[in-house]
Amino acid sequence: MEESRFFRDLSEAQMKYPSMNYVFIEGFEYPHLVKGEIDIIDREGTPWGTFPISVYFHLNYPKGFAILRDRSEVFPWEEDWHISKHGECCVCSPLEKIEQSHSRITVLSFLEDYVIPFYSNQIYRREFGSYKNGSYSHHLEGVWESLEEEFNTKDRKEIREILNRMGRDRGRNDPCFCSSGKKFKHCHLQKKKVLEELSKTL
Repeated sequence: MEESRFFRDLSEAQMKYPSMNYVFIEGFEYPHLVKGEIDIIDREGTPWGTFPISVYFHLNYPKGFAILRDRSEVFPWEEDWHISKHGECCVCSPLEKIEQSHSRITVLSFLEDYVIPFYSNQIYRREFGSYKNGSYSHHLEGVWESLEEEFNTKDRKEIREILNRMGRDRGRNDPCFCSSGKKFKHCHLQKKKVLEELSKTL
């Protein structure tokens, strides 16, 4: 872990969200706990609520997608509301979660790109009965939906064929396995490892 980077990033986040405190959890894969309160305010400046949260960052920070746990219990801890019975929140699609686990997400960017949108969407559903931009299903069905969106088809037989082709060796200048007509290097070369990891769950 880049320890100095984590605390530098934490300090940056605390400047904008001063309620955020830090706790180290010994012997845990996600030992860096950042907990505090998040205010949800719309573009017109209307406050919609303050939500106590816990965010656990991976031992290999900045890699490893963080875990958000709800502590407000304002919304049902139910799968249909994207909150597990233990309070763990599903903040994005399975594909995006794997993609982001390989990238370098900061404390501040996780708060602003995932935590705030998650609670904003929960509030929207409470007020209007559904999520503003729809939502992914959970478990295996959510994986399929991620792949349908990635390959722009709902034909799951075709998706399996694409994934089978993905396993074959190909050069950077060969056609991509997804049949887009693009060269591999300009299409799914950078996503191949992520897609392989996701496809293992099928």
